[in-house]
Amino acid sequence: MRRWLAMLTLLLGLAGTAQGAGEAVVGMSEKVFEALNEAQAALDAGDNTAARSILEALLERRKLSDYETAHTLNLLGYCLYEADDLPGAQATYERALALEGLPGSMQAMLLVTLGQVSLVQEDHRGAEGYLRRLLALPEQDLPRHRVLLAAALIGQARFADALEPLQSAIAEAGADGSAPPEQWLSMLASVHYEREDYPAMRNTMARLATLYPREQYLLNLAALHGQLGDSGRQLALVEPLRDDGRLSQETRLVMLANLFLAEGLPWEAARLLEAAMDEGRVEADRRNLETLSQAWYLAAETERAIEPLAAAAALAEDGELYLRLARLHMDANAWAAAEEAAGLAIERGGLREEGQAWLVRGMAAARREQFRSARDYFTEAAQHRDAARYAAQWLAWIDSEAEAARQRQQLGS
Repeated sequence: MRRWLAMLTLLLGLAGTAQGAGEAVVGMSEKVFEALNEAQAALDAGDNTAARSILEALLERRKLSDYETAHTLNLLGYCLYEADDLPGAQATYERALALEGLPGSMQAMLLVTLGQVSLVQEDHRGAEGYLRRLLALPEQDLPRHRVLLAAALIGQARFADALEPLQSAIAEAGADGSAPPEQWLSMLASVHYEREDYPAMRNTMARLATLYPREQYLLNLAALHGQLGDSGRQLALVEPLRDDGRLSQETRLVMLANLFLAEGLPWEAARLLEAAMDEGRVEADRRNLETLSQAWYLAAETERAIEPLAAAAALAEDGELYLRLARLHMDANAWAAAEEAAGLAIERGGLREEGQAWLVRGMAAARREQFRSARDYFTEAAQHRDAARYAAQWLAWIDSEAEAARQRQQLGS
């Protein structure tokens, strides 16, 4: 995040540090002015080497005033920056700044450039020093300069300190009713995030999404609504993106399905996931299949919940989902399938409560009047603390059923 932030600050004006080479400047000789124009033309043509040669020769061969030297060094620093020699560029700009008698405008240009170059090199403390000097100059306490200072403070993880210059810059930029720059609002949202001030972050993201309605901002705002417990507003933001065909990434589709579930709309969640899996936009992995099964079950579509849960159980490492599948089969009165699924749960292993699997297996067998098998299953269940009580009750029931069957047989004979 910090590296991105440093690069973002360059958008605020580094390209302008070479300005002035093509303009007549009071106090500059015609020969120096022409040499600077020639170097600028070489730069514009993409010939950095030629530009640097012109500037270095100018510095070596002519006796320049401090003002002329500053302009020459400023343009040379830009050449070095373009050549990715950031330490060389910084040293060159510092050399220019050290000259005496520079007008305030040139001092400001050099300080803002040094601040930006320091940020790119992640020298955030050094950048802060340059930028505080800049803001102390007459007429330089400007919103864009305060944002650069905020960037230097963010780079030092001084997020609380970064709030005041950043917020004041945004307030001043929007004082006339115009929209503050998008990057500034994005930076403020990141500061609130780092401070874990999610209500403030939500307010900033709402402003971003209103002024710059990008899909990512809407999704971030929706996520913040969810984090703050307002899933209704979260769903209201995300669902229209799906309806407009703009919600296509798997993670976002799954998020929308979970939102439907959170809002008590399991049918919508199930239809969304099933269609997305059929279209190949959502992977039919264990987690997504399990969610699909849950959605159908909550929608009172027990039979439709079985197939995705069976597929999820086959992908799981333990038998927990097979046990859940066995219970689903029980709900659907599919006793043989329930007995088989419970057996698979035991076979797969890793159960938190293995006795429950033996209990379900016995209940399914009993429903099929397979009392001998049921007795074996309940006997095994009785060995587990989580199922012993109910297993004993079922064993007693089987004994009573067997006794009733004998009596009926005797009466019939």
